Amino acid sequence: MDTAKTIIDTLAPDSLLRALSPEQLERLLAKSTRRSLKKGDVLINQGDEDGDFAVYLLSGALKISFVSAGGREIILNYSAPNELVGEIALLDSGPRTASVTAVVPSEALLLPTSTFLETVSTSPASVVGVMRELARRVRQLNLVVESDRTFSMGPRLARALVRLVDQNRDDGQLIYNPSQNDLGAFAGLARENVSRLLSEWESQGIIAREGRALLVRDAEYLELLAEFGDDI
Repeated sequence: MDTAKTIIDTLAPDSLLRALSPEQLERLLAKSTRRSLKKGDVLINQGDEDGDFAVYLLSGALKISFVSAGGREIILNYSAPNELVGEIALLDSGPRTASVTAVVPSEALLLPTSTFLETVSTSPASVVGVMRELARRVRQLNLVVESDRTFSMGPRLARALVRLVDQNRDDGQLIYNPSQNDLGAFAGLARENVSRLLSEWESQGIIAREGRALLVRDAEYLELLAEFGDDI
């Protein structure tokens, strides 16, 4: 089983698990279950009644998405190794608000809600840490919602591309090799608009295509467009 020290050393800076001491994390890990996933395996289904675990990703990648009332898939995020997914369930054990699917073969730890709540409740400092992290996320969510309201299609797609560039490569290729449908679901755009923008940017040398792979050639332009919108 992965040790608390290994997990702590690799935890994302904003992980809810940082509210736990090493001893508390050891206690939680001792009750966790390891799960191996193939590409396309669904770990959590939107609407599942009992959110009795969160997911700590050891390797691979997970897609977090939900289906709107109109039947449209919306991708909220892609999770990388050392990130926590489904953590709302650690606090309320309520119905799942999104689905979690492996986009590549992955390894994950399932952390039980009951153990997390028992562990956190023994330490006021842990409770405060959880509250601070939740407050930070509410602020961040407000900023994202506001930017989505004001930004037009180009900046929204640019933001999606910037977030998906593989930082371990030097050719600008996107991680997970998303389809145009996935890019649209991630950026909140119709596939037709994604296709049109990509064609325009390809003709301008901003992006390139190699088979099914999409490569960002002018990262600086997309980063500026993502941050400042059409005012650049």
